[in-house]
Amino acid sequence: MNVISVKNLTFAYEKDKNVLENLSLDIKENTINAILGANGGGKSTLLDCLVGLNKPSGLIYIKEKQIGEYTNKEFAREVAYISQSTTINIDYSVREFILFGRNPYLNLGQSPSEKDYKKAESYAVKMGIEHLLNKSITKISGGERQLAFICRALVQESDIFIFDEPLSALDFGNQNKLLMIFKELQSEGKTIIFTTHNPNQVLDLNCNVVVLNNKKVVAEGLANDVIVEELLETIYKGKVSKSSKHYTFSE
Repeated sequence: MNVISVKNLTFAYEKDKNVLENLSLDIKENTINAILGANGGGKSTLLDCLVGLNKPSGLIYIKEKQIGEYTNKEFAREVAYISQSTTINIDYSVREFILFGRNPYLNLGQSPSEKDYKKAESYAVKMGIEHLLNKSITKISGGERQLAFICRALVQESDIFIFDEPLSALDFGNQNKLLMIFKELQSEGKTIIFTTHNPNQVLDLNCNVVVLNNKKVVAEGLANDVIVEELLETIYKGKVSKSSKHYTFSE
């Protein structure tokens, strides 16, 4: 079953300057999917279209229902989204911030339950930030804040997780931890979509990959089948060599 279907999507920030053009894409249920491409290649733009922040032409279906047919609360129960920016200026505690992920399940004016608090603490432990729960989210490091955003998405417990560059601010250990969490989520029947410009992370997962270049999908399939030197050299405009399993730029 396709949990996301995109049909003939075109989007431009300025008239006649398309960022994405006539793009079609299907994301299957219970899969991990990487959106791979160079900086400025339209990856974030595509995700913003998938969650309704951009208004493209074409059609986008979430579980066979057009995104415009969902209420905000209904959509949040289906899709948890983390943007590339983790800037926040309001002085919430990390615990309060993570608990916002439970809002789709609360009525207006309703407070989180003890069960909700326990979920927040459990995911904080999973991500290794339980010691930050009482700290202000504005007074922790960028990497720690990224982990708090990830916890907020996890506690939302949606069926589909969409992450824009979730690994970019994380150290090596936390990158690997998050990749393992992606696999755990998949084992629970969830669907994960994330953007990256690093093909080696995708190869480590050997997940599904969708490659964007020149406003379109230029390749898709399992990472180890799709990611080859010629493709990477076209996308990243440089000489690429393979050492063991990983690719590097070479002189």
